[in-house]
Amino acid sequence: MIDSRGQRQPYGPPSSPYGPPSSSYPYALPHTPPGPQPPPGPLVPEPAGDERRMLAATVDFLLAAGVGSALALRVLPQLTIEANALVLWLVCVFGLSFVHQVLGAWLFRASLGKWLLRMRVVREQDAGRPGFWRLVHRWLLGLTWLPMQPVRSLIWADGDPYEDHCKLVYVRLKDLRRLGHR
Repeated sequence: MIDSRGQRQPYGPPSSPYGPPSSSYPYALPHTPPGPQPPPGPLVPEPAGDERRMLAATVDFLLAAGVGSALALRVLPQLTIEANALVLWLVCVFGLSFVHQVLGAWLFRASLGKWLLRMRVVREQDAGRPGFWRLVHRWLLGLTWLPMQPVRSLIWADGDPYEDHCKLVYVRLKDLRRLGHR
């Protein structure tokens, strides 16, 4: 086969600037590749199981209540702070809870309970590190979620009781590493 410039073409129909080749050739032109494909979305591991999450929450609660109570009863009264004992206890427990849940998750992606159970807190859409203000929002919602459960059960609310409005999830560390996240 000879093309329009007089050069020999070893395989396939001759190329033509005027359109597809005639039907007299037994082979069609090779398939042209499609346009650029969007990159695949990030892989996000499945959320950790309910038992693991509840056990981690129990460890975190016991840590905040126990160490916060010890701090309120032993250390702070020696600093000559004039305050009601209940207010002092609440400040210590909630302050320690904030440091533990927000700063711990922001710096290490896990509180102590989650770290012991090999879990991490990640963003739901891309399994990335959560931001500080998102963690603060989640902590504040967590403070209101537990006391609202009796009210929720009285009005027979539908939906998932673990629904997270902050778009954060707890995942197992081995699943996170298996998908290539750090």
